[in-house]
Amino acid sequence: MLYFESEYRFTITRDGLWGGVIFTNFQSLSNNVNNQFDNLKGGYGGGFRLKINKKSNINLIITYGFGAAGAQGLFFNLGEVF
Repeated sequence: MLYFESEYRFTITRDGLWGGVIFTNFQSLSNNVNNQFDNLKGGYGGGFRLKINKKSNINLIITYGFGAAGAQGLFFNLGEVF
């Protein structure tokens, strides 16, 4: 599997309470027989971050993404992956 993702995070309010993100990603899986990565799929989206705790950097994350063949979804998370 090949995977690439890039995102841009930014603050919306001066105090850092609200932030935003835009992102894009690309991925491809190989055929086990010939190891060719010839079917590249992409996705993109954006979202908001609400700072819950400044000391431990915990955010409530609300993201909407779009993918291949009309796929889309709304995602919620508490915390950060990276």
